[in-house]
Amino acid sequence: MNGTKEEGIYTFLLARPSITARAHMRGASNHCYTGMYTCVAFMSKERLSVLVEQFMQGLSNSNKHIYSPAEILSLIVQLRAEHTFPRSLSDRKFQKSLIELGTLKEISFTASYSFETTRYHFGPFSDYELALSLKPGAYLSHGTAGHLHNLIDQKPKLIHVNKEQSPKNSKGTLTQAAIHRAFANKQRISAYIVRHEQIEMILLSGKHSGRLGVTKSIDRQGEQLDLTDLERTLIDLAVRPSYAGGASAVAKAYRRAMPKLSISRIAKLLKELNYVYPYHQAIGFYLQNAGQPLSALQPLREPGLNFDFYLEHGMKQPAFDSTWRVHFADDSFR
Repeated sequence: MNGTKEEGIYTFLLARPSITARAHMRGASNHCYTGMYTCVAFMSKERLSVLVEQFMQGLSNSNKHIYSPAEILSLIVQLRAEHTFPRSLSDRKFQKSLIELGTLKEISFTASYSFETTRYHFGPFSDYELALSLKPGAYLSHGTAGHLHNLIDQKPKLIHVNKEQSPKNSKGTLTQAAIHRAFANKQRISAYIVRHEQIEMILLSGKHSGRLGVTKSIDRQGEQLDLTDLERTLIDLAVRPSYAGGASAVAKAYRRAMPKLSISRIAKLLKELNYVYPYHQAIGFYLQNAGQPLSALQPLREPGLNFDFYLEHGMKQPAFDSTWRVHFADDSFR
């Protein structure tokens, strides 16, 4: 019976015969019994082991090592469609068995804020795969993407993983006074840190872009990762220099990117990202500082140079570049 064995349970009812019946039962017991038989199906351990082996085979054939509870249930539903399950074995019971048997192991997290995400792993996993598993649709960005593109030498202590916000209509009117106020103090950074053992990940909630400029890339270990492409990474570093180590580190990243970047693509991405602040001025400054002739940077001047802008927040007595109307820390570019 498809890996199940049938066993029965008898339920007995005790009855006392009538006086007439007892007259015909001389020498017999004064009691009689009626019975009811109930069939109960029990799943054999052998059948469960076979299903677990088949599930493990599917996991072994995948490049993925970390799963959410919903992803595990989806795989179980797929396994059920391909193989016969005992009637007594529901999807959630099988999932529980996989965890109890140690086939799937839960990953422990601590976080700076409330964090209730549950993840399981099958086999070893990388820091980056863990970071990408934290939020559906997340991708590696900023300093982490810069390191993976060989723009930043030292691997950032925190893995930068971005989960975009929902769409918002936040376009407003920009004034010079508003820019001065916004950049007078240090840039705000995310305090949402998630840890697993020695791995530290910082969760970012970037502007909604529909994952603009996000690509799948193969890292040095042959792992496929979702991360921002070269041009999107350079834009993100200019917008949030604190996630790369400051403006001086961003300037070095731009110099390294020079042989392979596309100015027209940067201009196109900036137009689609539609920032309120004139980040095209900061990016033009970085590119000219990296060695690009001003004539090649015309696509970044076309949006206009209507405001005095800043490379980073909280600078004290910065220098000023009149070509791009940008304030910068003079010692960062000597």
